[in-house]
Amino acid sequence: MKSMSDIAVSAQILHEKGFNCAQSLLAAFAPSLGIETGTALKLASAFGGGMAARGDTCGVISGGLMVIGLKFGQASVEDKAAREKCNRLGREFLKQFEAEFGATACRDLIKCNIGTPEGAKLVKEKGLREGLCSKLVYRGAEILSALIEQI
Repeated sequence: MKSMSDIAVSAQILHEKGFNCAQSLLAAFAPSLGIETGTALKLASAFGGGMAARGDTCGVISGGLMVIGLKFGQASVEDKAAREKCNRLGREFLKQFEAEFGATACRDLIKCNIGTPEGAKLVKEKGLREGLCSKLVYRGAEILSALIEQI
């Protein structure tokens, strides 16, 4: 696996190119998960802007949980240990992200709803995508990398 900072930089670069938060996070981890980058980008497409641009769960969280599922997930009903491991890591990822940023919902993080015309205008006017959201992507990738390295 790439180093923690390499993955975080890759995620941030993808975000700066115009991919959403979930796409950027999942695609940065894709090579280490054995999936093609294009597949990761497609899979996470509807999770940006807080779940289909509704302002709900931040795309960094969605993408991060996808990474955890692909890396440690349950592939059979009998594998209850994998399910518990995923849930435990997912809860820890959420806990650390929320402790640092104060929320896990897109609208709470950026202080507006990107899914409304007014919110989208505010995001653009304030440069939130390039500033705050890019930082969230970078730190989310760092937090997730550190969790995975501990396993």
